[in-house]
Amino acid sequence: MRVIFGIFLVFIGVLLLLTTFLDFLTFSFFARIFQNLSLFWPMLLITAGVYFLYLGLKKRWLYFLSVGVFTAFLVLLLVWPYESSSVTERSQVFTGVEKISFRNGGFTVRFSEGEKFRVSTSYGVEVSKSGSNLVVEGSPWKRFGPKTVEIEVPEDTFELSFEEGAFTVKGEFEENRFTRVEVKDCVLNVKFDFRKVTVPLYFEAEDCVLEALFRVPNGTSYFVEKRDGLLLKTIEGSLVESSLNPRLFFNLKDGVFRIHLEGGV
Repeated sequence: MRVIFGIFLVFIGVLLLLTTFLDFLTFSFFARIFQNLSLFWPMLLITAGVYFLYLGLKKRWLYFLSVGVFTAFLVLLLVWPYESSSVTERSQVFTGVEKISFRNGGFTVRFSEGEKFRVSTSYGVEVSKSGSNLVVEGSPWKRFGPKTVEIEVPEDTFELSFEEGAFTVKGEFEENRFTRVEVKDCVLNVKFDFRKVTVPLYFEAEDCVLEALFRVPNGTSYFVEKRDGLLLKTIEGSLVESSLNPRLFFNLKDGVFRIHLEGGV
């Protein structure tokens, strides 16, 4: 067990060194770790089980097997792909949706513009509707590997929420489709392109690791309010910082945040 613990300490040390020499605040590296942990955590049970067998049987090869399984677990956390192309298997059309909630596990979400509200998912993602709330949940038991969700949204406005998972979210829109985004207890990487910001967007994040890149028209007003946590803010282009009814309002609390706003779309 001391060898296994030593390997774990070496692994943590390598992670800390990587965060020093690489761009820590991109978070794609940590999103990979978070997603892969949800896939491979049963290997920790196997490691413990084999080690207990070694304690009972005193077979040296069982000891080396437990060390090997644990080492393989750590390697998979680092090298297993977080995001890859995945063929969508199921497509559903919904009506009366006002809020989209993403929960559990880890998956990639791609938004696009369409005439109907259509959700296409890979296996391992469950979609259900309760009233006007559409819930999208990931399940590590139903598919081994990355999961994808593709959502076509009509010319309406929606609220988004992300909770307890690792999510990569991308979307390009002629006009902003979202009025509110809530993020809690998760790792989120979001990239949105809005050619027009016709409705204000309120973005609230708490207890999370967040990277947000918004490309918006020049002259768009914004304001970032942070309480506790670590924030890196990058502004490019001719954007206007204003706390008086801004078009983009970020309310951040207790987490690690990178907000990147680009004007000129």
